[in-house]
Amino acid sequence: MNEQSAKNKIAWEHRAYEFWNRRDGSPKDKAKQILDNPKAQLKKHKQYFEQISGKKIANLCGSNGRKAVPLALLGADVTVFDISEENKKYALNLNC
Repeated sequence: MNEQSAKNKIAWEHRAYEFWNRRDGSPKDKAKQILDNPKAQLKKHKQYFEQISGKKIANLCGSNGRKAVPLALLGADVTVFDISEENKKYALNLNC
């Protein structure tokens, strides 16, 4: 990883898990919200994901899983790319 990428990683990881808990609630609370209505979690992008079952989707800068998890629940095979371990931790704790 080059010097600038390392600096970006530090910045993106600074208290990210804490931020997601404050903004979206605990991973358990967010998971319930996602499970209740996965499509609603896609918000303004949901119109682009009508027929995604079986599709492969790369979620670049996938953050805390708030888009990848609903897409997977709707049948897509989703791969998330993100630099932040804090974001990864929140996404993995969603347990959907």
